[in-house]
Amino acid sequence: MNSIKITHIHSYNQQAACEIAESMLEDIANDYGLEIETSGDGFIKFSGSGINGIVEIDHEEIKFSATLSFLMIAMKPVISSAIQSKLDEKF
Repeated sequence: MNSIKITHIHSYNQQAACEIAESMLEDIANDYGLEIETSGDGFIKFSGSGINGIVEIDHEEIKFSATLSFLMIAMKPVISSAIQSKLDEKF
């Protein structure tokens, strides 16, 4: 399967959760060469070589969804683990 889907519950208000999620994605972007685009309405898009997706933040949870290219599928466990670790660390 070429997708990653992670849902993580948080206890912050939506604005604070968005700010934390953006900071988290900046860390991940630096590690994996991604570009991020915030829309200010609870959605953060990201893309890079072989990966693109979106993070949706509401008042209760964060939903991370990504699609991987064929060549990036081998990296799926590493990427998933890195994302889950960042979510656990930040939230």
